[in-house]
Amino acid sequence: MSSCCNSPQSYSGTNIFFSKWSQSYAKKFRKGKLEKVQRYLVHGIMRDPISGRRILDIGCGVGSLHLTLLKEGAGKSVGIEMAEGMLDEAKQFAANLGHSDRAEYHLGDFVQLADTLSEADITILDKVVCCYEDLDVLIDKSTRKTRKIYALSHPKENLMMEVAFKTQILLAKIFKWSFRPYWHDWPRMKSMILARGFDLVYKDSTVAWQVLVFKRP
Repeated sequence: MSSCCNSPQSYSGTNIFFSKWSQSYAKKFRKGKLEKVQRYLVHGIMRDPISGRRILDIGCGVGSLHLTLLKEGAGKSVGIEMAEGMLDEAKQFAANLGHSDRAEYHLGDFVQLADTLSEADITILDKVVCCYEDLDVLIDKSTRKTRKIYALSHPKENLMMEVAFKTQILLAKIFKWSFRPYWHDWPRMKSMILARGFDLVYKDSTVAWQVLVFKRP
């Protein structure tokens, strides 16, 4: 998992922060393990036929989600990632799994790259919305690129997560961390997605994360 950001400083900070975690994420996926949130996302997405579908994986990390869906019959995938370490791992996994010809990768900020990308049948944002300051732009551009399924995870709307995130945000400001998370108005975010012609068709959650899958009728 990584994220989109919208300034050179945040781009660099995201790259450094998540690249440090790339080997840890890769180790889990190498063992054939998906996080519970990722399993929920895959389950929600696959309630609709995915055979031959094109995937856009924003903040794709080491490729766990789109490579799993390619294995399950999806047609092609495009992974967008800001952390070079994550993207290097994703490319290696794609090669090892025999998916290099169906998996395309771009290093950079999705919002900046969006106009150069083709539409996708399935768009995934796993733990991305809490890493992007301008949520409105991210939702607008990513939904416009989505023909059918729009799947995401975000921090759960409870006091524990809100306090945890806002504490991290405060510490990031005080100590001037190169990377910081964001706490958004999650009900408003869902309303934005619904207003763009999607219906909520699946939801599940862990203690910390909410999983939502939307579909164009």
